[in-house]
Amino acid sequence: MASTKTTKKGFTIIELLTVLSIIIILISILVPGMNRARIFAKKVTQKGQFNEISKGLELFRNDHQETYPDSGAADTDPAGPYGYCGAMKLCEAMLGQDGMGFHPSSKFFADATTSGTDPLSTPDIYPFDLCDKKDPADYTDPLRANLRERAKYLESDNIRASRLQDMYTWNLSTSSANFYAPVVSFEDGASVYHNAVITDVYLRAVSRCGGAKLGMPVLYYKADSSKLVHDPCFFNTALPQYATSNPSIYNFDDNHGLIKLGCPWESAANVNPHPMLDPLVFYKAITNKKVTSTPRPHNEDGYILISAGYDGLYGTKDDVFNFAD
Repeated sequence: MASTKTTKKGFTIIELLTVLSIIIILISILVPGMNRARIFAKKVTQKGQFNEISKGLELFRNDHQETYPDSGAADTDPAGPYGYCGAMKLCEAMLGQDGMGFHPSSKFFADATTSGTDPLSTPDIYPFDLCDKKDPADYTDPLRANLRERAKYLESDNIRASRLQDMYTWNLSTSSANFYAPVVSFEDGASVYHNAVITDVYLRAVSRCGGAKLGMPVLYYKADSSKLVHDPCFFNTALPQYATSNPSIYNFDDNHGLIKLGCPWESAANVNPHPMLDPLVFYKAITNKKVTSTPRPHNEDGYILISAGYDGLYGTKDDVFNFAD
């Protein structure tokens, strides 16, 4: 007698839906974990960059009478409304304004002169510009003699320097009042009207820069050893005791003008303001929470480095600092 048993082929709709549901559940569990792992890995990389910068700063300190580079925004410098601030001074100290090393005669002015006065009457210590067609590597040229005096304190693939003109073209003034002069170059010979900064490791493609990947500037603040105060409440602008004078060990204004520029990948009409434009956010972020007796900052005898983190905004929870979280 022939068998009437039929062979089952394929899956039923119920079985398919069950498998799809399991896959969706697994994805919903795994993806957030993968995102967290990716964010953590980036943070570790950023901490590694800070470690490289810290080594460079210690080398700089050893060569310059046991002092770190200044971070104050130079109000008297002919640098437009943004000032030659902490992030720019960090980049010059580590790499030089043209990327070929720091010159010991520098006074940390944006015009690259030794005194910050009229560049026509004061020697330019970073003389490489578009008007000079000679090879920057030619040590026989008298104008290149200062290369022998320079020191480059950072040599790492983890360090990227970007010109602010390239990053914030839409937001920088080219009026005569705010024009940076003389035109200096950053290693590749392209013109720079704004100086360079070291950028963090959180890179994003910027369409108006030809798709180049840019990070946010690494903010640098040097502690003022003449100050003894760290009181975040003092900087609450809603309170009557707030004043323009700053008694704090760290000065929020050192990078304030740079923070106001926003994120380079945003359009001029859609700038997402950084929460750290509020000084209270800054002072709370750098407060050492392990000290409970009186408010004290981290690294009160040294310096603070800040990356805007994964979201590109200073003053949010994912900011990265050169001290333990």
